[in-house]
Amino acid sequence: MLSGTNGHAEDKRKAPNADNQRYAWKQQTYVVPDPSRKGFQWKASALRSLQRFNKVEVKGPVTVVVPALYNFLPAEAVALGWLNEIDALGAIRHRIADVTKLTGWDVFTFHTRHNLDPYYASTISAVRQTWLHEGTLKEPCIRETIRRYGAAYHYNCVPARLVENLVFQSSLMGWLSSRAGDVPFRYHVVGTGLLSALVWSGALTFDSAVNTAVRVGSRWDASIKAMATEELRKNGKEVSEENVGWLYFHHVREIVEGKSVVSLAATRSDVPLVEAPSRPFWFSVTAHDEPVLVETTRDVQFALESMNLASWSPRIPKVLPATSADVKGWLVSPQHPMATACRWSVYNYLLATPNSSLLFLDYIATLGRRPALAPQANTNTPEGKEFQQERLLSRIKVTGP
Repeated sequence: MLSGTNGHAEDKRKAPNADNQRYAWKQQTYVVPDPSRKGFQWKASALRSLQRFNKVEVKGPVTVVVPALYNFLPAEAVALGWLNEIDALGAIRHRIADVTKLTGWDVFTFHTRHNLDPYYASTISAVRQTWLHEGTLKEPCIRETIRRYGAAYHYNCVPARLVENLVFQSSLMGWLSSRAGDVPFRYHVVGTGLLSALVWSGALTFDSAVNTAVRVGSRWDASIKAMATEELRKNGKEVSEENVGWLYFHHVREIVEGKSVVSLAATRSDVPLVEAPSRPFWFSVTAHDEPVLVETTRDVQFALESMNLASWSPRIPKVLPATSADVKGWLVSPQHPMATACRWSVYNYLLATPNSSLLFLDYIATLGRRPALAPQANTNTPEGKEFQQERLLSRIKVTGP
């Protein structure tokens, strides 16, 4: 069990204004997946036992789902131990520094600013002091971050969340693929996770992705603020910075929790110069949309134009075509709403920490998939009945003890 901050905002109608500035999350104890090598071997063995019904075993790529947002709460990537993996730390640190040069504010400070967990406070402080000492983190950048995002309700500021997500998500995607070796796997990216995938695939430079996130996010930010302002006026409440800020915070929170859907799209003017990806990946505008394979420059342009804030709503994305593997892993943090849909099953592994990711690659991603059979098989024939039986077996979800 690890202590963390939970996903429930305080009731601002009951709390005094002084508390509003300090607390947007409460402390809570939550479960982080504790990967067991024996458990993964058991699950892999169970999956192989299902494959004995196949006449031929065919090796194929496995799918790693990348939601629009990786983490749900502030300081979560730090709390879950990604910064304890030295290579992941290095990649994240360099990209945080690159963002600071472009924007003037610091992603690490933004990410850890509203952490309320004393257990992780010492770790966050140690990382901060180390980076300050080596010159990676600068005091003026910390002050600028606090000036822009000092209030707790600023954590759901869309442009900053997009940039924060890009830093962590693209680093983790690169970290995972660099350790995959010859294991055939591909990413299925949803919504705004596209920016991370484009950086990972080489279709977009990191600097260009940051500028795109700020540009798109700023337009969405203005739209949400306008909605919050209009709602306050409609209800006869004061249109103050704090009232607009908290209403903005809750609007975004409801989107991320799946309680509401707000459709705000990108535009053609938001699309920077791009190249064809060196590694193709699957992309869905939202979880409700059909996945498409992004392979060309034109594919990248269309995908960027279709990005939408609605993708932040947590939903199970549609499955890929039958030519892709059945086994999936989810590059998502345990506190994310999607984590409840993918914990502890062969079909969906939660790749929240380096250890669980490596176990996924060792024991799950290496498994082959069964060949696709003709969907139009006649169920009145012996072959058709066999197809229906195998189709039923393929849907079985094998869970741990």
